[in-house]
Parts: sequence; C-alpha cells; structure tokens
Amino acid sequence: MGRTRLQKIGPHTWIFPLDSAKDRPNLGYVQGEKMAVAIDAGHSSSHVEDFYAALEREMLPLPDLTVITHWHWDHTFGLHAVHGRTLARPETNSHLEGIREQMRRSRRAAEEFLNSDACIRREYAGGVPLVVVPAQEEITEDRSIDLGGVTLQLCYAESPHTEDALLAYVPEDRVLFVGDAQLGEFPTWRMDFERLDALAEQVRGFDAKTIVDGHWSPYRKEDYLAEL
Repeated sequence: MGRTRLQKIGPHTWIFPLDSAKDRPNLGYVQGEKMAVAIDAGHSSSHVEDFYAALEREMLPLPDLTVITHWHWDHTFGLHAVHGRTLARPETNSHLEGIREQMRRSRRAAEEFLNSDACIRREYAGGVPLVVVPAQEEITEDRSIDLGGVTLQLCYAESPHTEDALLAYVPEDRVLFVGDAQLGEFPTWRMDFERLDALAEQVRGFDAKTIVDGHWSPYRKEDYLAEL
C-alpha cells in the first residue's frame, strides 16, 4: 500500500498527488459538513485503495460522490472501486461503455491495453484487476452541489483534449479542478487552438486562486493562464 500523503490546498480541499511513474493523476477531495466529494476515480482499484488509505490516515471520511472530469482511463478505471455515487457527462459514459463492450468481446483488447505503456504495466502489476464501468449518474448541464458550508460547482467546458470536459470549482476555497482539459487531443496531441482559447476564457471567468490539473503540481491562476 502506498504512503503518499494528502496535500491540503484550501480550507475544505485536498489533493491526493500525482504519481508520474504510474501515470496517476491528481485526485481531488472536497469535504463539507453534509458530504464529501472526490474529483476523478483514478487509474485502477489500487489507486483508489491508496487514495482512501491516505484519507483514513487524516481521519477524513470516504467520498459520498465521485465526479469525473473526462473519460481517459487514468481518471476513470477506478470507478468500480469507489465509495458512494458516481457522476459524469453522458459523453464520458458513452466512451466507457464502448471500452467495456470492446473488452467483453475481445480478450485481446484488454491485453493490448495492459501492454500498451510502461506506466500502465506498473499500475496493473501483480494482478490488479482491470474493470471498466460507466458512472452511475449523468450530468447534462452545469450544476451546483451544496456540500454543507462549501459548494462544488460543476461546469461543462470546451477542451482541445476531449469533447467531454467537466470542470469542478470550489468557490469558498477558490480552487478549480480542470482535469487534462488544456492538453492536445490524444493520441496525436494535435492542438485545437480555438478550443484552447475558449477554455482559457472560461477559466478567466472563475475567481480562482489555485488551478489543479491532472498531471502537474497545482498552479496559481495567473501562471496557468500564462501557460495556456
């Protein structure tokens, strides 16, 4: 079991930090008086177990809800192992349902995924199960969730990376989770600059202080926008 510690980035907000060796992204966590929410489900059940162990070490409750920023495996293949309800855009679920069906039809599809990258091989070493499921609930428009003394705002976004980007904003802490929204399209990494400009304009509209993306340390808002 990993011993990575949570990093507190706001009065109600933490991240379980990224692990580049396994291509694990940052996982977010927001605790209110009524409920706790995780941002993204991680790369596998092993990733979820390490995240939850870190929560338990800090005596924080397991999430009541896990929200997905986009469909890519390092953010979603832990969905089957999370605690509580799960929520994603319909486009995210469509991708996950397609992958699940492909793997059901063909053992080779799962083997090809597991052998496709060294980070994936490390994540699934030792018999970690590969299970793909969609989120239980779908978000079809922007939504604000009252967690009790703190709010989570979920917002559809334009993104050059995927067509299903969902941003998660904690206004009381001025923290914005963006997933991998600013990256180019996978696997070619082609950049759609119109979508990137639209994302930058949307990010400017948030009164955020800290931006959390998937695979880097948290940014100050001005540094994130400068990079975009």
